Amino acid sequence: MSNSDKQTLFDRLGGRATLEKVQKIFYDKLFAHPWLSQYFVDVEQEHIEFQQTEFLMKLFGGPEIYRGRPPVTAHIHAYITDELFDVRHEILRDSLNEAGIPEDLSNEWLNIDASFRRALIKKSISQCKGRWKTDKILAFENPERSNKKSA
Repeated sequence: MSNSDKQTLFDRLGGRATLEKVQKIFYDKLFAHPWLSQYFVDVEQEHIEFQQTEFLMKLFGGPEIYRGRPPVTAHIHAYITDELFDVRHEILRDSLNEAGIPEDLSNEWLNIDASFRRALIKKSISQCKGRWKTDKILAFENPERSNKKSA
């Protein structure tokens, strides 16, 4: 058994500091993206970066301090399509690359990320529900597709 077999993905990535670095790059890209940014209008970027870092720490074998909602209930109000998931996944790939994450670790991270696809994708907006009474359903059309229609 090699040394890397004993270490968690969290350890092999370099711990919390690396996760924070990736999350900063990733959410900077999401908050600037013409389509995905619409899903974060009422969200503080620093807060979601912190939450996602703690979620990934637990998921990757690090300290279990995340106390937020599980992904399915956290995203029940968001109409996430395959296309939306794919765009986000590619932004994550770019962010991992920009952060200098080695390809083997990047692929491991991306595989874990992809494992949430089935749980998060909704086939229709009717599968969305508010997390609380005042929650609005988040569903936005890809502006690139909208622009092509009007051209």
